[in-house]
Amino acid sequence: MTDTPSAPDLEPPRSNPAPDHDCEVDTLNLMWLLGARDLARSDAEKAVLVYGLDRELLDILRHASLAMLRELAASGVVLFRPRFRVCWLQERLRTTGPSALGLGLQVILLAAEEVAQP
Repeated sequence: MTDTPSAPDLEPPRSNPAPDHDCEVDTLNLMWLLGARDLARSDAEKAVLVYGLDRELLDILRHASLAMLRELAASGVVLFRPRFRVCWLQERLRTTGPSALGLGLQVILLAAEEVAQP
């Protein structure tokens, strides 16, 4: 048997990054679905506003089991999309950075919630 010397400058074999991305999408989906379901159960009006759910979906989601949410989350595609125009997001990121963006989105949601209240 002959020992082959290992070369320290050789790159390790690369794995396909797709499984990691699939796992991230699944996790993101599940977190979104769980958050939407919890809010739908505790405050339906706020769930409509924050998650952009219509009443029919809200009712279905409110009664969804964890197994059903996991199955939906594993769809391989992101199950939600931003509720604002992409150009607005791009402009905010370009000028203020992510921390100011989060604060700006919270202000928008709070203002919308006030408008939604009778």
